[in-house]
Amino acid sequence: MISRLTKVEYRQMMTWTTSLRGSCNRLHTATTLWTAEPENRLLATGYNGAPSGLSSCDEVGHLIVEGHCVRTNHGEENALLQCRDFDNLRNGIATILGTPCYSCVRKLISKQVKRLEYIGTYNNAQGSEHLKALFDESKSDVVCISVDELIATISKAIAFSKNPPGGMLKDFPNLSVIGTVKAS
Repeated sequence: MISRLTKVEYRQMMTWTTSLRGSCNRLHTATTLWTAEPENRLLATGYNGAPSGLSSCDEVGHLIVEGHCVRTNHGEENALLQCRDFDNLRNGIATILGTPCYSCVRKLISKQVKRLEYIGTYNNAQGSEHLKALFDESKSDVVCISVDELIATISKAIAFSKNPPGGMLKDFPNLSVIGTVKAS
């Protein structure tokens, strides 16, 4: 029998799913905010996107300043803007798709997030060369999850969903994730 997703895997899937709403095609990313374990309750989600009511990159193109698109809010910013329960975010978890920028990590730490999990790397994250010092000074628990691990989690989720009798995908026995494709 295939086991259900762990809490870490669940956070990965929710963050990846949230990224599918992104409206800046330079990086489809997202952030989910969670209460501390063992509770692990979802508090807010955010993806890269223009402020509500404004045109997005996908509609009108990117607004590039010093190599970075500034038309959109980052996923971390949008998650913080959506969060209505900062008391329960204290000592909580942020799960982020891609290396976060210095400014976003600073905002998460200001809200007393204590564990940051980021999935995969983004080589253009502003200030990323200073993140280790920020993590160390704030005594944050930082975990980097590889894209291969995310793909394995997606595969596990599909396999679990195919598991009879209650699996939603039980009638699709040939459905699977093919494997990783390395970027060139």
